[in-house]
Parts: sequence; C-alpha cells; structure tokens
Amino acid sequence: MRRKSQTQQLTDTIAGQQLALSVAAHLARTQLVRDPLTVYDGQHILEMINAVGGALARVARLYALDTETGLPRELLEAEVAGATVERGASVLVLKDGRTLSGVSIKRSDLREAITILKAVGIPELGTATPQAAPASEPKALPPVRVETLRSQLAEIEELLRSPLLRSQVERANQLALSIARNAPHGRVANLAMHLMSAVHDALRTGDEQDIQMMLARLSAALDEAKT
Repeated sequence: MRRKSQTQQLTDTIAGQQLALSVAAHLARTQLVRDPLTVYDGQHILEMINAVGGALARVARLYALDTETGLPRELLEAEVAGATVERGASVLVLKDGRTLSGVSIKRSDLREAITILKAVGIPELGTATPQAAPASEPKALPPVRVETLRSQLAEIEELLRSPLLRSQVERANQLALSIARNAPHGRVANLAMHLMSAVHDALRTGDEQDIQMMLARLSAALDEAKT
C-alpha cells in the first residue's frame, strides 16, 4: 500500500478537526433551539439552520478551502462581516456578492461558540437576551461594566505572558469566555473567542504571535464599546 504524502496526511488531520458549517449548524441547533425534537416542516427547519449558522459565523472563526493549497483558509473578519448563511448553512454569501461553499468550523470552536450563544441568544430565533445585540449595531456599555471587562482583559494579558502555563491558560480561557458572554456586541464576543482559539493553537504549535494580535484587537474593541 502506498504511503500517504505529508501533504495528504496534513489534509486528513485538518479535516478531522473541521466540521462543515452545515453539519455544525445542525449539531448546534439541537442545543440552542427550544424543543429541537419538535416536528417542523422542512422550510422552518431550513430557516432555523440558516439562523444558527449565521449566529455561529458571528462568534466563531470560519474556514474556506484554499484552491491553491487544498487546505482550509481562515476567513478574515472583514470577509465574514455582513455575510449571510443560506441553503441549510451550506453556502456563505459574502456582502460583496461572492458565494462560498465548503465553509467549515473547528470542532473546538463549535463547542465554545455554543457556550457563548447559550448565554447571548440568537435574535433571529427569538432567543436573545438583554446582553445580545447585532454585530452591526454596537452599543456603548456603562463605564463600570466596561472597566470590569477591561480588568478581566488586563488579567488575561498577565496570564498569557510567555511561557504559557497550563493552569494560567485555563484561567485566561475562563476570563475570555466571561468577556464573550458579557460582550456589548457580537464583535467583542467574536474577538474573545478568537483569542481562545489563538491560545489553543499556541499550545499546539508554540507560536504565540496570534495571541498578542488578538489581545490588541480585543482591547481596541472594548475601547470602542465605551465611546
């Protein structure tokens, strides 16, 4: 039997870590929708899956297949902003009109996204909480609450100083999740989750550069939230 090339082995490994957005939306729906076992007509189910897929896109990193490398490429925040999820979450329509199929999400990110969406709700499904607000309409937070989130971010920055220690990483992830749950709008929740993913990747690869970038972006987003 011919041995797989290193590229094919890498592709298989990454594929095992990824879920199609359509599959992820189905799985998330069972945990985020009231009475998921209730019998709905096909159109209603399709709309729910699209709504859940759109909610996942707001708080989690998405990937599309890179035609040159054959590997998943992380979609930029600017690409996903304003995008819509259609056809049972099998298609992502970008705001510039481009259509992407084969969009995926990391299994680890899906778990974290479900946790966040349980806390903030999905407005399209009528599960929004007072904390939830559309990403396109950020609202300012009272100064005390902003300072609370900034205090948590400052603690995260101290915890994530190199070298990364497992106990400190766990505490940093707890704080990042708290920020995501109490975020003033979707962008802050999205960045907090990206930070958690960057930390996860750094533990695996040893490259901590993305952590510093996400800390800076999250700090800037919190500054915007209080203005």
